[in-house]
Amino acid sequence: MSENLTLKFDPNTIEHLGISLYSKLPSVLSELVSNSWDADADKVYITFYDREGSKEIVYEDDGTGMSFDELNEKFLLIGRNRRKENSDSKTAKDRFVIGKKGLGKLSVFGICDIIEVKSVKGGILNHFKMNLEDIKNSNTGTYNPELLVSKNTSTTQKNGTTLYLKSIRRKSGFNLSDIAVSLSKKFMIFDVLKLTMFLNEANETIVTNEMKFNSFEEQFRWNFPNSLDEVYRYKDQVKGFILTTLTPIKDTDMSGIYLVSRGKIVNTASFYGLRDNDQFHSYVTGYLDVDFIDEFDEDVISTDRHSLNWENDQTKELQAFLQNVIKKIGNEWKRKRSEAKREDIKKETSLDIAEWQQTLPTFERELSDKIFNPILSNPRIEADKSSEIIKNVMDKFDNRTFKEYAEKIAEISSEEQLPEFLKLIEDWKAIEARQFRDISISRVEVIKQFEEYLRTDTREVPTLHNFLKKFSWLLDPRILEFKDEVYYSLLLKEHFPDEKLSETNRRIDFLCSNALGEILYVIEIKRSSFEVDENALEQAYDYQSFLKEKYSTQSGFSKVVCFVVGGSKANSRKFRDKEQTYMKSGEVFVKTYIELLEQSKEYHKEFIETYNQYSK
Repeated sequence: MSENLTLKFDPNTIEHLGISLYSKLPSVLSELVSNSWDADADKVYITFYDREGSKEIVYEDDGTGMSFDELNEKFLLIGRNRRKENSDSKTAKDRFVIGKKGLGKLSVFGICDIIEVKSVKGGILNHFKMNLEDIKNSNTGTYNPELLVSKNTSTTQKNGTTLYLKSIRRKSGFNLSDIAVSLSKKFMIFDVLKLTMFLNEANETIVTNEMKFNSFEEQFRWNFPNSLDEVYRYKDQVKGFILTTLTPIKDTDMSGIYLVSRGKIVNTASFYGLRDNDQFHSYVTGYLDVDFIDEFDEDVISTDRHSLNWENDQTKELQAFLQNVIKKIGNEWKRKRSEAKREDIKKETSLDIAEWQQTLPTFERELSDKIFNPILSNPRIEADKSSEIIKNVMDKFDNRTFKEYAEKIAEISSEEQLPEFLKLIEDWKAIEARQFRDISISRVEVIKQFEEYLRTDTREVPTLHNFLKKFSWLLDPRILEFKDEVYYSLLLKEHFPDEKLSETNRRIDFLCSNALGEILYVIEIKRSSFEVDENALEQAYDYQSFLKEKYSTQSGFSKVVCFVVGGSKANSRKFRDKEQTYMKSGEVFVKTYIELLEQSKEYHKEFIETYNQYSK
């Protein structure tokens, strides 16, 4: 039995596997946590001291501790594989062993030059110190740590190991919140092992499994085992979860899926060969336990546990499984986001997309889905903006030209093409504007012809009658279509025959339309020399009242509007008062031919100016 502790090594090992490999504090601490887990510790305390520029870290656990011989033959033996020594790879507390390569002990030299190790087991204390410079200057490949107490000193202290990390090379201070989150990312064991940290013996911070997710709000979750992939032979042994967030994950370390074996990560967040330009990738994270990889014939876990060896045949199978799962979850995520946004839009704007789609033929419903889904599933387009875009599409969907154009939009299937999709939407504005321009130009020609008829005192019958019947928008721009309601015209003629009217009040004809919703329009055309007076107003109101009382129904028309068109208006006070009363009630409107002409000129002028401005 040796009386001295001995570290056997190649000096380059310390440099390459200690200083170079473990230069970041969380990585160093994670190796110590792994050792505590394997030592069956229930509690770990880490105290960071930062006083007047001097830094020190004290790491303490309540594990089984190590005897002098165990320190010599196990702790100080670089490259010892504990799992091969114990075929079951389990501790006394039935934990699977995390440590594997026996290199974690060198990690501390990545951040400090001096380390003290104090370990108590069964009432026996051993305490020693190692100095990095002395180790590196050794030419024999061995190093004898300095004993700080006599070998196997009796003690009343409880079992456990404490490490004192001194001469720390770190310049910046200790941010316990950041360190805690970093450690949380590296493990899924903190529901069993309680890890508490202090700064200068104050500011207690407890590390949990969940704190890594505190910076974002979960939206959807998929738990494993899962039936997303029925082929992979280990699918039932994959455990854990994948979740997506409401907003993009700002912590880039958390974007992707972590792989965990025996409670510690073996692959940092990744998408395992899938393209990383899918928007879905900015919203997904998760931890999957793949403990079975430790049973592979080949050791596929890298020394720093940041990545697996993906060139192995068995890990290639795992990679294909992960890709398939991520793709399927990505598709489900888009569907779920779309459904959630549909509900948000319905709640916020009362726009029921599903109800509208049910009114469409099947093929048009499918086309609308192809257009709406990229908008609804796109997390960067908020509900109000989505609602605005979709409402615009719905408003245009009875337009044949738009449907043809929409086929191009429907061909866009990936988020990378979103700019093209939005460009198509913008292009439609130009197409729509050109259509308005063409309509406006044709209407201007109609207006000019109408003006010419008035200038030359054209006969009312049949020219003006047919002209206003064909171009009913001259009466009111809202009347986009005109139907000749012969049935109601006959009813009016029967109830108000010409011979009962004075010569000046005899109408030329009745033209009726129900093209705008549940409204029946009655248009009475007077001669261009006729002055519309109180009698003409009352006569028009009588027509309106008669039809509404006798024939209006909820299934047909429920409102009657009467237009009287003449050459001029009476200038009496009573006429003006009655005209205003009937106009405010929406029942009778008086228009002169000149008013119709000027109104149409002004209304359609806006269409042309808007297009000209847009197309500059």
